[in-house]
Amino acid sequence: MVVERLIATPPELPVVAGLAAISTTPGNLVITAPPGSGKTTLVPPLMAALVHGAGLDMGAGAEGLVGLQALARAEAGQPDGPAPKVIVVQPRRVAARAAARRIASLIGEPVGGQVGFRVRGQTRPGSRIEMVTPGVMLRVLQRDPELAGVGALIIDEIHERDLDTDLVTAFALDVQETLRPDLRIVAMSATVAAERFAELLGGRVVDVPGAIHPVETIDAVGPRALGDFGYGVAVSRDFLTHVARVTDDAVASRPSGRGSVLVFMPGVGEIEKMRALLAGAALPVYALHGSLPAREQDRVLAGGEDRIIVATSVAESSLTVPGVNTVVDSGLAREPRFDPRTGISGLVTVHASRARMTQRSGRAGREGLGRAFRCLSFARAVEFSEPEILAGDVTDATLQAAAWGNPRMEGLRLLDDPSPASADAAQRTLAALGAVEPGGTVAPGGAAESGSAGFGRTNVPGTITRVGRLLAELPLTPQLGRGLIEGARAVGAPTAAGVAALLSIGVRARGADLAAELRTAISRADGEWTREKARLEKIATAALAASSRGEANADGGEDGLAASGKAPGSGRRREASTADAALAAVVALAYPTWIARRRGKGYVLAGGAGAVLAEGSPLAGEEWLAVAELGAAQGRADAVIRAAVPLTQDDALAYGSDMLTARVETAVHGTKVTGRRIRSLGAIELGSEPVALTRAEIAQARAEEIARVGVGGLAWGEAATALRRRMAFLHDVVGEPWPDVSDEALAERVDEWLTPLLGAGQPDLLAGLRALLPWPEAARLDELAPERIPTPTGSARVDYSRHKPTARLKLQEAFGWVDTPTVAGVPVTLELLSPAQRPLAITEDLASFWAGPYAHVRAEMRGRYPRHPWPEDPLTAEPTRRAKPRT
Repeated sequence: MVVERLIATPPELPVVAGLAAISTTPGNLVITAPPGSGKTTLVPPLMAALVHGAGLDMGAGAEGLVGLQALARAEAGQPDGPAPKVIVVQPRRVAARAAARRIASLIGEPVGGQVGFRVRGQTRPGSRIEMVTPGVMLRVLQRDPELAGVGALIIDEIHERDLDTDLVTAFALDVQETLRPDLRIVAMSATVAAERFAELLGGRVVDVPGAIHPVETIDAVGPRALGDFGYGVAVSRDFLTHVARVTDDAVASRPSGRGSVLVFMPGVGEIEKMRALLAGAALPVYALHGSLPAREQDRVLAGGEDRIIVATSVAESSLTVPGVNTVVDSGLAREPRFDPRTGISGLVTVHASRARMTQRSGRAGREGLGRAFRCLSFARAVEFSEPEILAGDVTDATLQAAAWGNPRMEGLRLLDDPSPASADAAQRTLAALGAVEPGGTVAPGGAAESGSAGFGRTNVPGTITRVGRLLAELPLTPQLGRGLIEGARAVGAPTAAGVAALLSIGVRARGADLAAELRTAISRADGEWTREKARLEKIATAALAASSRGEANADGGEDGLAASGKAPGSGRRREASTADAALAAVVALAYPTWIARRRGKGYVLAGGAGAVLAEGSPLAGEEWLAVAELGAAQGRADAVIRAAVPLTQDDALAYGSDMLTARVETAVHGTKVTGRRIRSLGAIELGSEPVALTRAEIAQARAEEIARVGVGGLAWGEAATALRRRMAFLHDVVGEPWPDVSDEALAERVDEWLTPLLGAGQPDLLAGLRALLPWPEAARLDELAPERIPTPTGSARVDYSRHKPTARLKLQEAFGWVDTPTVAGVPVTLELLSPAQRPLAITEDLASFWAGPYAHVRAEMRGRYPRHPWPEDPLTAEPTRRAKPRT
């Protein structure tokens, strides 16, 4: 059967009701329909028929939507011309393979005929329809920006907003705008914010309401799901036990007493714990997740007996698990999070969004009436998950965008831009790998031009290098790609490929012992690892051959090596004494900033972050580690080392040599400044020794100390403090040209008054302040803000600390003083003291004080201090500092 026949006589799926509207709506489309409505099954064949020229004939009766003449030509093998291919981008490998098998079975063919798939490590090309993962599609676009022979690109489950899918969408829109205006782009989802995507695509929305089978949702909210158990946030045992009980109840209450139960858990670890808790269940228990070998995934999806399938998010969408009529949703999900400060990314466990919980519930109604049990509150969930471009590591996406001609992803049509911090972190990582030109921080929304299918941007910071083009075409992350190529130089292609294969397929290293996992993989000759190793060895061998010939381009077969070159520190070769040493070499070359040295109970990474091994790891106690995988420990500052291999210090210094530094650290201890020369591998201190400091280094040390503690924290002496207060008073009262000497103002002018004094010893702050005095006005300083003012018995010091002049003297010293003194036109506040130096009165108007309050003071004080004069008329009394002689 040809694809057109499937559309002419489609299976009974809800989406059939919308095929006519889809067919007659021109241009780009956003198709929305409920979960399980059959979008993934029927829209690709429909688009294949449309791009092949088969028109619609609504009057064709039983032949449905496809024109009878076009159908006859297609079945007779007489098409109007070569059939353009439809590519469907599926977020997950298991869904891509399953969708290809489903469509192929409906037209009565094996996969690899008209319908095929391309995923990492597996390729079965299809002549009319091909399911591909987003990572594969990115590399297809990089090699063939024109998408020759492709008539339509369908982006399925676009609402999931994984980073590669966002990038594929942007690249495809770029191609459509500049090279292929005839290319049709179709986005499909069950929960997408359709209008927003339609605006991005410049297309129209086709909503297919569809009537999937009713699903009864049952709230089965349990105890608190997440808790901090000392090693970071994790799913609680009590909650897992609750989900297991709900699953047992779900099995017992299945509609009609039959059908399979699909249980959603956030990750592989929880799946294994749940399988253990369900060991005595009434149905057999299977796992389904992306790390399973393809044959095991296919066995679970083959259907047959009723069973319990405990799955991750791979079963949320685009994937029909046969026989399922009951769903148990834990309500938890794993989502990526990236810390730009440390460069560490990881998956964190969160409350699933409402969109995800809706998708999960819909799995129960694909084949008939269903029931869905929810173990966390739907009402308390957020509406949509955080897009990966906002929460995850954008390093690989930034490299792909640079290869496309858009450094830092500028100029691409994206729903969201990455945060500046994440973009800068990606840029630093890629520059360290030699993949992009260093520098070039472009603010989002800046004047970057679109690269339009990989043309037009050269010789600017952030532009891709020859090394970067090589890494962009490898089916690996940039870091692991570097480990493969540079590791092949150092220890040989077979060894490097084996390590890279182990890491690329996501093997979980028990106890973080990567060497043990590699030995296990070698001894078992695991099929997936063996295939990946052979593929990567071919790539590495081709790259080394091209590099040795000095060619700018190399043909890497199906993985398409396009350039050769050397990354920073490449060509470094050390003889590996053991297999573990060779493994360490590859890992250290791939992740040099994750070289780790023991510090206390944990490790410090060359990149500056802290990390710990899980309790009981066989690597505990190793002085140096080459770390291949880190995970953010939810709720903890330190990362968790998930895969590593012991490393010698000599190898650490060799493979991380680009990070070796020698710096002088200084410390200020009062009047003394000391220095030590510290040798480091990134943030890892290797050793230190005392060093004599130059005047410039002393000055710099003092300047840094001042910057740290602030101007107010300097050792201001009495004289400097007094001058500063006088200057502050004049700035407030007189204004210009008297300078502002507040902490903030002095900090801004530190180079004028302080920096020249920092070369040796404690800086003379008094001399520095004098340098700020305005000339020639400075000659009037003692006139405008004198240190002392005359009094009837001599003089009194003026205190400017309260931002106004104040003088203190005994009351008897002021007898006969009528006119209040002034400073710069400001009355001096006089504190009149008792013989015991305690304040009796504070006044700015002496005449008023003598005429009024003095009488009350005299009445109280004359009995207490009889030896001191307390005349009735203070204006005619003789001022004195002395008491009457004792009689």
